[in-house]
Amino acid sequence: MANMAMAQAVLEHAHQFYDVGSWYVVAECWDVFSVLEELDQQEERTNTRFELDDGAISHFAQIIAIDPTLH
Repeated sequence: MANMAMAQAVLEHAHQFYDVGSWYVVAECWDVFSVLEELDQQEERTNTRFELDDGAISHFAQIIAIDPTLH
């Protein structure tokens, strides 16, 4: 289940890879609460829980690959 620690891991990843791809969009435009909200909504849409930080980070990688201006 998505939690605050996962949301923070997504943001830490975004800051670490700021200059790679479109991670700067996540780093600059999202906060921990909006990341957590997106993770919760994705869990509801798919009926699949995020068990690991890697899954949450992967979800955001897919989002920015589809629409890098998403915020």
